[in-house]
Amino acid sequence: MIPNQFKTLEDVIREKGEEWRVTLEFARTSLSEKYLSERNLIRLTKGAATIPQTELLVKLLYQDSKERPTGVNGIDLFFRVVDHSNYSLSAWLNAITYFHEWLSKQNRTTSFQKMLGYLQCCEDSPENKDIDHRFIDLVEEMIKTHGYVG
Repeated sequence: MIPNQFKTLEDVIREKGEEWRVTLEFARTSLSEKYLSERNLIRLTKGAATIPQTELLVKLLYQDSKERPTGVNGIDLFFRVVDHSNYSLSAWLNAITYFHEWLSKQNRTTSFQKMLGYLQCCEDSPENKDIDHRFIDLVEEMIKTHGYVG
């Protein structure tokens, strides 16, 4: 069982396993504290993130930091969106992974900010008001029905 409160990245590694060390070191060397604080990295890892999801998010945040070096950084925007969502952090990570893989299959990319905006629109869609969808199913349906322009 993962404790509610990790205090350090070493606590994460002790609890989740040594295999997390490389991923956490990758995150620390890829992004400065300004773009991914230790507190936010810990929050991400305790939020049921898998190693591949964590690595994907670090890559997206790195790209975001290069595209938007000023303003609200990507991780703060991400957690703000998740905190105001009816879906869990884990559901958001699954949806981001699905959406990123879909974009890759289409030989497309998008900014992290636009990705979050599209996923928020999926959550707020009328299709999600009458039926309680799993977030990833809703995103898949919205992409199939409406596509993505961005």
